[in-house]
Order: sequence, then structure tokens, then C-alpha cells
Amino acid sequence: MSIRVFDFRCANGHVSEHFEESETRAVQCPRCDQLALRQVAAPRAKLEPFTGAFPSAADKWVRDRESHMARESHNQDEHGTYK
Repeated sequence: MSIRVFDFRCANGHVSEHFEESETRAVQCPRCDQLALRQVAAPRAKLEPFTGAFPSAADKWVRDRESHMARESHNQDEHGTYK
């Protein structure tokens, strides 16, 4: 069992962070002592700033395209075809 940081929110809207095991679903709110439930964390995603695309996906497409173009060029030189 790993201990990680989770956000918890109570009925009064207080949000607090706690180091807890991943199975922990509720803790006592440090401000009002009510039950605070664990919140779903937003996913971490790194997007390319101009297009909003995922850089790893765009980089993979560029690498695959360069590889495909190199194969086409090689096949054309060797066999006269674009396959």
C-alpha cells in the first residue's frame, strides 16, 4: 500500500490535502471536524500550447511519417515503386 497526497472535501466546502493510503475514502476535516470525502483528482496531461494536441502523439506521428517516407523513397530507388 502506497501513501500519496489526496484532496478531501467536507460538507462545509473545506478542502484539505492529506497523506493517506490509496484505500482511504474519508478523513476528519481539520477545520470543522466533519467527515471529509476524497475528491477525484484531475488527470495530468501535457498539451502542446498552440494546437492543444498531445506532444507525444504528434511526435510519434512525425516519426512514423518520416519512416514511411524513407521507405517509399528507398522502394522507389530500388524497385521503381512507391509501395
